[in-house]
Amino acid sequence: MNKKLTILRHHLKTFSILGALLALSGCAAIMGLDGDPSKQAAAPDYRVGDRWVYHVEEGYRMHLSWEETWEITRIDASGVTVQVTSKGERIDETRTEQWPQPGLVSQGVLMSTETRQFNTPYQRFRFPMKAGDSWSQRLDTADAKDHMRQPSFVTHAWGWEKVKTPVGEADALKLNQLITFDDEDSWRYPTHATYFFWYAPAVNNIVRAEKRASFIEKGDYPGATEIPSQLETVELRSYTRGKP
Repeated sequence: MNKKLTILRHHLKTFSILGALLALSGCAAIMGLDGDPSKQAAAPDYRVGDRWVYHVEEGYRMHLSWEETWEITRIDASGVTVQVTSKGERIDETRTEQWPQPGLVSQGVLMSTETRQFNTPYQRFRFPMKAGDSWSQRLDTADAKDHMRQPSFVTHAWGWEKVKTPVGEADALKLNQLITFDDEDSWRYPTHATYFFWYAPAVNNIVRAEKRASFIEKGDYPGATEIPSQLETVELRSYTRGKP
């Protein structure tokens, strides 16, 4: 009983904090964000050679930073193929994403660099996007681990704002994504993540992202400690358009 009460108190506390944050975000949307529903981000017109270079800072456990390059290498009837290369201190890896159409991901990541195959494509963006839009999805992935197949998320578009980056100031739609991962096991509850993305039509992609994630350990002890598992910021450093 004590264990159940502890978990319940933690969830009530979490919901209270989330409610306060949502209330504050609502005020921010009214005071600082452009919520004009007629202003939309249309589906991008990708080209082979489109290239985005991001600088990533990760503060979970130890500080890491790296450059992450996204480049479209092929466009055909099956969709868009993107090569993602990450290079930095203690990081040197390459992966591939598959986008059957703009906004949809059939192979890609939800968190960090863990590549998944999605039996039903993941709706990363939903074009055309505008302030006030929201969408949710329970994903069915082809992950080899049977208990890690159905993460779920909800995404809400808060509104437009000007974002300053090394490539200049961009007009970007601020998106908030809440994810429940499918990694619960005998010693921990599922990971919960709160992500913010700023999508800028001028570069056909995000110009900034902030990613926070944490989980709670199971056990018969007073209090529930939230353990961080991701603390990441992403910023666009350059954008190169492919040849027509």
